[in-house]
Amino acid sequence: MATPVDQGRRPKTPATGAPHDVLRFHACERRLHWAIAIPFEICYLTALILVAVYNPAPARPFRDIFAWTYRLSGLCLALLPPLMLYIHRREFGKHLCNIREAWSWRLDALKWLLLMGPSAVSRRVVLPHQGKFNAAEKINFIVVMSTCPLYIATGLMIWFLRPAFASWMVHVAMAMAATPLVLGHVFMATVNPDTRVGLRGMISGWVSREWARHHYRRSYDEQFGPLEPAVQAGAVAEAAPPTTVRPPVPARPAVPVRPALPARPVLAPRPVAARPVAAPLPILARPSTPAGAASAGSMAPRRGTIVWPPEGPAGDQSFAS
Repeated sequence: MATPVDQGRRPKTPATGAPHDVLRFHACERRLHWAIAIPFEICYLTALILVAVYNPAPARPFRDIFAWTYRLSGLCLALLPPLMLYIHRREFGKHLCNIREAWSWRLDALKWLLLMGPSAVSRRVVLPHQGKFNAAEKINFIVVMSTCPLYIATGLMIWFLRPAFASWMVHVAMAMAATPLVLGHVFMATVNPDTRVGLRGMISGWVSREWARHHYRRSYDEQFGPLEPAVQAGAVAEAAPPTTVRPPVPARPAVPVRPALPARPVLAPRPVAARPVAAPLPILARPSTPAGAASAGSMAPRRGTIVWPPEGPAGDQSFAS
Protein backbone atom coordinates (compact mmCIF):
# COMPACT_ATOMS: atom_id res chain seq x y z
CA MET A 1 0.00 0.00 0.00
CA ALA A 2 1.64 3.20 -1.16
CA THR A 3 1.88 6.13 1.21
CA PRO A 4 1.60 9.70 -0.15
CA VAL A 5 4.93 11.48 0.02
CA ASP A 6 5.62 15.19 0.17
CA GLN A 7 8.26 15.65 -2.50
CA GLY A 8 8.49 19.41 -2.16
CA ARG A 9 11.13 19.31 0.56
CA ARG A 10 13.81 17.75 -1.65
CA PRO A 11 15.92 19.43 -4.36
CA LYS A 12 14.63 18.89 -7.85
CA THR A 13 16.40 18.06 -11.08
CA PRO A 14 16.48 20.98 -13.51
CA ALA A 15 15.64 18.72 -16.46
CA THR A 16 12.46 17.06 -15.24
CA GLY A 17 11.40 19.00 -12.15
CA ALA A 18 11.20 15.74 -10.14
CA PRO A 19 12.99 15.31 -6.78
CA HIS A 20 16.35 13.56 -6.72
CA ASP A 21 15.31 11.48 -3.67
CA VAL A 22 12.17 9.70 -2.57
CA LEU A 23 10.98 9.00 0.97
CA ARG A 24 11.42 5.34 1.89
CA PHE A 25 10.85 5.29 5.67
CA HIS A 26 8.87 7.70 7.85
CA ALA A 27 10.09 8.92 11.24
CA CYS A 28 7.93 6.44 13.17
CA GLU A 29 9.39 3.54 11.19
CA ARG A 30 12.97 4.70 11.63
CA ARG A 31 12.65 5.24 15.38
CA LEU A 32 11.06 1.85 15.94
CA HIS A 33 13.83 0.22 13.91
CA TRP A 34 16.62 1.81 15.99
CA ALA A 35 14.74 1.14 19.25
CA ILE A 36 15.02 -2.55 18.38
CA ALA A 37 18.35 -2.65 16.53
CA ILE A 38 20.61 -0.76 18.98
CA PRO A 39 19.62 -2.67 22.18
CA PHE A 40 19.67 -5.96 20.28
CA GLU A 41 23.17 -5.37 18.91
CA ILE A 42 24.46 -4.39 22.37
CA CYS A 43 22.88 -7.51 23.88
CA TYR A 44 24.38 -9.66 21.14
CA LEU A 45 27.91 -8.27 21.51
CA THR A 46 27.98 -8.31 25.31
CA ALA A 47 26.53 -11.85 25.41
CA LEU A 48 29.22 -12.98 22.95
CA ILE A 49 31.91 -11.46 25.18
CA LEU A 50 30.48 -13.05 28.33
CA VAL A 51 30.29 -16.50 26.74
CA ALA A 52 33.63 -16.43 24.90
CA VAL A 53 35.78 -14.53 27.43
CA TYR A 54 34.30 -14.78 30.93
CA ASN A 55 32.66 -18.20 30.98
CA PRO A 56 36.03 -20.02 30.84
CA ALA A 57 37.46 -17.65 33.52
CA PRO A 58 34.78 -15.83 35.55
CA ALA A 59 37.40 -14.10 37.73
CA ARG A 60 38.64 -11.89 34.88
CA PRO A 61 38.21 -8.14 35.48
CA PHE A 62 35.34 -6.02 34.15
CA ARG A 63 32.95 -8.95 34.04
CA ASP A 64 30.30 -7.07 36.01
CA ILE A 65 30.44 -4.17 33.59
CA PHE A 66 29.62 -6.40 30.64
CA ALA A 67 27.00 -8.32 32.65
CA TRP A 68 25.11 -5.18 33.68
CA THR A 69 25.42 -3.71 30.19
CA TYR A 70 23.82 -6.88 28.91
CA ARG A 71 20.96 -6.62 31.42
CA LEU A 72 20.30 -2.91 30.81
CA SER A 73 20.30 -3.34 27.02
CA GLY A 74 17.79 -6.16 27.50
CA LEU A 75 15.56 -3.82 29.50
CA CYS A 76 15.86 -1.23 26.72
CA LEU A 77 14.86 -3.88 24.19
CA ALA A 78 11.75 -4.55 26.27
CA LEU A 79 10.79 -0.90 26.93
CA LEU A 80 11.89 1.26 23.97
CA PRO A 81 9.80 -0.32 21.17
CA PRO A 82 6.49 0.05 23.09
CA LEU A 83 7.51 3.61 23.94
CA MET A 84 8.07 4.44 20.24
CA LEU A 85 4.74 2.89 19.35
CA TYR A 86 3.02 5.04 21.95
CA ILE A 87 4.74 8.25 20.83
CA HIS A 88 3.71 7.61 17.20
CA ARG A 89 0.37 6.02 18.03
CA ARG A 90 -1.38 8.13 15.37
CA GLU A 91 0.79 6.52 12.71
CA PHE A 92 0.24 2.97 13.88
CA GLY A 93 -1.33 2.15 10.53
CA LYS A 94 2.07 2.39 8.85
CA HIS A 95 3.38 -0.41 11.09
CA LEU A 96 0.34 -2.53 10.23
CA CYS A 97 1.06 -2.00 6.53
CA ASN A 98 4.68 -3.09 7.07
CA ILE A 99 3.56 -6.22 8.95
CA ARG A 100 1.12 -7.07 6.17
CA GLU A 101 3.84 -6.55 3.56
CA ALA A 102 6.40 -8.69 5.42
CA TRP A 103 4.05 -11.60 6.06
CA SER A 104 2.59 -11.72 2.53
CA TRP A 105 4.64 -13.86 0.18
CA ARG A 106 4.39 -14.13 -3.57
CA LEU A 107 6.11 -16.32 -6.13
CA ASP A 108 8.43 -13.43 -7.00
CA ALA A 109 9.80 -13.45 -3.44
CA LEU A 110 10.69 -17.14 -3.68
CA LYS A 111 12.33 -16.59 -7.06
CA TRP A 112 14.29 -13.71 -5.53
CA LEU A 113 15.64 -16.02 -2.81
CA LEU A 114 16.71 -18.64 -5.37
CA LEU A 115 18.38 -16.10 -7.68
CA MET A 116 20.01 -13.96 -4.99
CA GLY A 117 23.25 -16.00 -5.01
CA PRO A 118 23.64 -16.30 -8.80
CA SER A 119 22.86 -12.59 -9.25
CA ALA A 120 25.82 -11.71 -7.00
CA VAL A 121 28.14 -13.63 -9.36
CA SER A 122 26.67 -12.85 -12.79
CA ARG A 123 25.07 -9.66 -13.98
CA ARG A 124 23.03 -11.63 -16.50
CA VAL A 125 20.80 -12.92 -13.72
CA VAL A 126 17.92 -10.48 -13.22
CA LEU A 127 16.10 -10.52 -9.89
CA PRO A 128 12.28 -10.25 -9.88
CA HIS A 129 10.73 -6.94 -8.87
CA GLN A 130 10.07 -6.59 -5.15
CA GLY A 131 7.74 -4.56 -2.98
CA LYS A 132 8.76 -2.43 -0.02
CA PHE A 133 10.80 -5.34 1.41
CA ASN A 134 12.69 -7.97 -0.55
CA ALA A 135 12.56 -11.63 0.45
CA ALA A 136 15.63 -11.48 2.72
CA GLU A 137 14.28 -8.43 4.54
CA LYS A 138 10.96 -10.21 4.98
CA ILE A 139 12.69 -13.15 6.65
CA ASN A 140 14.59 -10.80 8.95
CA PHE A 141 11.38 -8.91 9.77
CA ILE A 142 9.48 -12.13 10.61
CA VAL A 143 12.30 -13.55 12.74
CA VAL A 144 12.75 -10.34 14.76
CA MET A 145 9.01 -9.94 15.26
CA SER A 146 8.63 -13.56 16.40
CA THR A 147 11.70 -13.88 18.62
CA CYS A 148 11.84 -10.50 20.39
CA PRO A 149 9.11 -11.45 22.92
CA LEU A 150 10.89 -14.78 23.51
CA TYR A 151 14.22 -13.04 24.04
CA ILE A 152 12.65 -10.77 26.67
CA ALA A 153 10.80 -13.60 28.45
CA THR A 154 13.76 -16.00 28.59
CA GLY A 155 16.13 -13.18 29.56
CA LEU A 156 13.99 -12.23 32.54
CA MET A 157 13.79 -15.88 33.59
CA ILE A 158 17.57 -16.22 33.40
CA TRP A 159 18.00 -13.01 35.45
CA PHE A 160 15.53 -13.70 38.25
CA LEU A 161 15.07 -17.48 38.32
CA ARG A 162 17.96 -19.68 39.47
CA PRO A 163 18.67 -22.11 37.98
CA ALA A 164 17.08 -21.46 34.56
CA PHE A 165 18.89 -23.96 32.37
CA ALA A 166 15.95 -24.52 29.99
CA SER A 167 15.45 -20.77 29.51
CA TRP A 168 19.18 -20.36 28.94
CA MET A 169 19.16 -23.08 26.26
CA VAL A 170 16.23 -21.49 24.43
CA HIS A 171 17.87 -18.07 24.71
CA VAL A 172 21.17 -19.28 23.30
CA ALA A 173 19.51 -21.33 20.55
CA MET A 174 17.58 -18.29 19.27
CA ALA A 175 20.75 -16.19 19.35
CA MET A 176 22.64 -18.80 17.31
CA ALA A 177 19.80 -19.03 14.79
CA ALA A 178 19.75 -15.25 14.46
CA THR A 179 23.52 -14.99 13.87
CA PRO A 180 23.39 -15.45 10.04
CA LEU A 181 20.56 -12.93 9.78
CA VAL A 182 22.34 -10.37 11.95
CA LEU A 183 25.64 -10.69 10.09
CA GLY A 184 23.95 -10.63 6.69
CA HIS A 185 21.85 -7.61 7.61
CA VAL A 186 24.88 -5.67 8.88
CA PHE A 187 26.94 -6.66 5.83
CA MET A 188 24.29 -5.55 3.32
CA ALA A 189 23.67 -2.28 5.17
CA THR A 190 27.29 -1.21 5.73
CA VAL A 191 29.68 -3.12 3.43
CA ASN A 192 28.01 -4.15 0.17
CA PRO A 193 28.39 -1.16 -2.19
CA ASP A 194 25.20 -1.91 -4.09
CA THR A 195 22.93 -1.95 -1.02
CA ARG A 196 24.64 0.19 1.61
CA VAL A 197 23.11 3.22 -0.11
CA GLY A 198 19.87 2.17 1.54
CA LEU A 199 21.30 2.84 5.03
CA ARG A 200 20.68 6.52 4.38
CA GLY A 201 16.99 5.69 4.10
CA MET A 202 16.97 4.35 7.66
CA ILE A 203 18.83 7.44 8.96
CA SER A 204 17.22 10.34 7.12
CA GLY A 205 14.37 8.49 5.43
CA TRP A 206 15.36 9.52 1.89
CA VAL A 207 17.02 7.40 -0.79
CA SER A 208 17.97 7.96 -4.40
CA ARG A 209 15.07 7.75 -6.82
CA GLU A 210 16.92 5.48 -9.23
CA TRP A 211 18.14 3.22 -6.40
CA ALA A 212 14.60 2.80 -5.08
CA ARG A 213 13.27 2.14 -8.56
CA HIS A 214 15.95 -0.50 -9.22
CA HIS A 215 15.74 -2.43 -5.93
CA TYR A 216 12.04 -2.00 -5.04
CA ARG A 217 10.42 -1.59 -8.44
CA ARG A 218 6.97 -2.87 -7.54
CA SER A 219 6.69 -0.55 -4.52
CA TYR A 220 8.03 2.34 -6.59
CA ASP A 221 5.45 1.77 -9.32
CA GLU A 222 2.64 1.62 -6.76
CA GLN A 223 3.70 4.96 -5.31
CA PHE A 224 4.72 6.94 -8.39
CA GLY A 225 3.13 5.08 -11.29
CA PRO A 226 4.59 2.48 -13.69
CA LEU A 227 5.68 4.86 -16.45
CA GLU A 228 6.47 8.34 -15.20
CA PRO A 229 7.85 9.32 -18.64
CA ALA A 230 9.21 12.73 -17.63
CA VAL A 231 11.31 11.28 -14.80
CA GLN A 232 12.53 8.38 -16.92
CA ALA A 233 13.46 10.69 -19.76
CA GLY A 234 15.35 12.95 -17.36
CA ALA A 235 17.17 10.00 -15.81
CA VAL A 236 18.17 8.70 -19.23
CA ALA A 237 19.34 12.15 -20.25
CA GLU A 238 21.46 12.49 -17.10
CA ALA A 239 22.90 8.98 -17.37
CA ALA A 240 23.67 9.14 -21.09
CA PRO A 241 27.30 10.04 -21.96
CA PRO A 242 27.84 13.34 -23.76
CA THR A 243 27.82 12.94 -27.53
CA THR A 244 29.75 15.02 -30.06
CA VAL A 245 27.45 17.09 -32.22
CA ARG A 246 28.53 17.33 -35.85
CA PRO A 247 28.50 20.87 -37.28
CA PRO A 248 25.73 21.42 -39.79
CA VAL A 249 26.65 21.14 -43.48
CA PRO A 250 26.38 24.53 -45.25
CA ALA A 251 23.50 24.64 -47.67
CA ARG A 252 24.14 24.96 -51.39
CA PRO A 253 23.45 28.34 -52.97
CA ALA A 254 20.05 28.53 -54.48
CA VAL A 255 19.78 28.44 -58.29
CA PRO A 256 18.27 31.69 -59.63
CA VAL A 257 14.81 31.14 -60.95
CA ARG A 258 13.91 32.54 -64.37
CA PRO A 259 11.11 35.04 -64.21
CA ALA A 260 7.86 33.76 -65.55
CA LEU A 261 6.70 35.14 -68.91
CA PRO A 262 3.69 37.38 -68.76
CA ALA A 263 0.54 35.63 -69.71
CA ARG A 264 -1.05 36.48 -73.04
CA PRO A 265 -4.12 38.60 -72.78
CA VAL A 266 -7.29 36.75 -73.45
CA LEU A 267 -9.08 38.28 -76.42
CA ALA A 268 -12.68 39.05 -76.01
CA PRO A 269 -14.92 37.11 -78.42
CA ARG A 270 -16.13 39.05 -81.44
CA PRO A 271 -19.73 39.95 -81.36
CA VAL A 272 -21.64 38.03 -84.02
CA ALA A 273 -24.51 39.91 -85.55
CA ALA A 274 -27.60 37.86 -85.89
CA ARG A 275 -29.03 37.54 -89.39
CA PRO A 276 -32.40 39.12 -89.79
CA VAL A 277 -35.08 36.61 -90.43
CA ALA A 278 -36.73 37.18 -93.82
CA ALA A 279 -40.40 37.84 -93.68
CA PRO A 280 -42.45 35.10 -95.33
CA LEU A 281 -43.77 35.88 -98.82
CA PRO A 282 -47.52 36.39 -99.10
CA ILE A 283 -49.29 33.55 -100.78
CA LEU A 284 -52.08 34.76 -103.04
CA ALA A 285 -54.78 32.34 -103.95
CA ARG A 286 -57.00 32.50 -106.96
CA PRO A 287 -60.48 33.58 -106.03
CA SER A 288 -63.06 31.01 -106.66
CA THR A 289 -65.64 31.64 -109.40
CA PRO A 290 -69.20 31.11 -108.51
CA ALA A 291 -71.09 28.64 -110.64
CA GLY A 292 -72.88 30.13 -113.72
CA ALA A 293 -71.36 33.54 -113.33
CA ALA A 294 -69.56 33.79 -116.69
CA SER A 295 -68.30 31.57 -119.37
CA ALA A 296 -64.76 30.39 -119.61
CA GLY A 297 -63.98 32.67 -122.64
CA SER A 298 -65.31 35.78 -120.99
CA MET A 299 -63.48 35.20 -117.69
CA ALA A 300 -60.86 37.82 -117.05
CA PRO A 301 -58.56 38.07 -114.07
CA ARG A 302 -59.37 40.56 -111.56
CA ARG A 303 -57.10 43.39 -110.81
CA GLY A 304 -54.33 42.59 -108.50
CA THR A 305 -54.64 38.86 -109.09
CA ILE A 306 -51.72 36.82 -110.46
CA VAL A 307 -52.69 33.77 -112.44
CA TRP A 308 -50.13 31.01 -112.95
CA PRO A 309 -49.61 29.50 -115.39
CA PRO A 310 -50.77 32.24 -117.77
CA GLU A 311 -53.57 31.46 -120.09
CA GLY A 312 -53.25 32.27 -123.78
CA PRO A 313 -55.14 31.59 -126.98
CA ALA A 314 -55.25 28.03 -128.07
CA GLY A 315 -52.15 26.94 -129.85
CA ASP A 316 -50.10 29.80 -128.39
CA GLN A 317 -47.02 28.24 -126.87
CA SER A 318 -44.96 31.36 -126.30
CA PHE A 319 -44.75 30.60 -122.59
CA ALA A 320 -43.92 27.02 -123.19
CA SER A 321 -40.34 26.13 -122.68
